[in-house]
Amino acid sequence: MGYKKPENRGLGHHLSIAPHMTVSQLRRDHWTISTRCPRCHLDCWVELSVVIRLSGPQVKLWNRWARCRRYGCPGRMVFLFTPPGEPKGVFWPMHDPPEARVKATISDDPEL
Repeated sequence: MGYKKPENRGLGHHLSIAPHMTVSQLRRDHWTISTRCPRCHLDCWVELSVVIRLSGPQVKLWNRWARCRRYGCPGRMVFLFTPPGEPKGVFWPMHDPPEARVKATISDDPEL
């Protein structure tokens, strides 16, 4: 078996490990990160070295949002990613689907 380079692994593998990866791991494995504002449709590239310098190497981008960079836009930018070995320009959102986020906030405890 042995070690497989990140660019030789399948998309399913990348989608399953993405929520647990830190920015230092994303940078090491050459992931492409972008942001998009759903309100004004502004797209920006993310320099992971800058994120590491400002926030530290252990920060995770999964389920995180950033303020839109366009002047006057009140929107929140979502992080998007392309795993190594996948076609450039094809991005997946770095957040859980809405139904999973609702389930995570609802407690199963009948006392509440």
